[in-house]
Amino acid sequence: MFNENWYNSGQCEDLMGLVRNIKDLSGSIVEIGCWEGNSTSNIANASYPEIVICNDTWMGSPEDLTVTRLAKERDVYSQFLINMNTFTKGNYSVEKKDCFEFLKNFNEPIKFIHIDAMHDYKNVFNTIQIVLPKMVKGGILCGDDFNNAHINREDLQGGVERAVREALPGFKNLSGGNLWYYVVE
Repeated sequence: MFNENWYNSGQCEDLMGLVRNIKDLSGSIVEIGCWEGNSTSNIANASYPEIVICNDTWMGSPEDLTVTRLAKERDVYSQFLINMNTFTKGNYSVEKKDCFEFLKNFNEPIKFIHIDAMHDYKNVFNTIQIVLPKMVKGGILCGDDFNNAHINREDLQGGVERAVREALPGFKNLSGGNLWYYVVE
């Protein structure tokens, strides 16, 4: 049901482990960039019965022409809904809009957020800056593509790795380094 294998089983296990660490905290659980719901369904299953707020445009990303092309070739949003309805107990809600529009208007405290939308430095850095003040103490801010969108990627201006290194000193890596996370103090 997932056309791309961007999140392998080990990474899904690591992600679910992070979610389990915040179960006793108060706040929202959010994913920015859901695509077909592979990581999202794992977050939902690990946090059940809590609701996962799923934010994406399901139209691709300007910096990734391949993803944008895929979004034009097939109905990624419908596949996301099928996957979420098949692989979860329905504990999710959808915010189908630009992540900056969503985050700027989202005023609830956040205990867990997974960022996996745009991968260029500026957008990842700005996302982190908007999210950090909304995070609860002990909350986890995490994301994907630390290795794939590495600091030497000139096309992404240093990408995810540069943004995370600059915005979140003290972050850690899992899953061979591609999954990054930061515990808010």
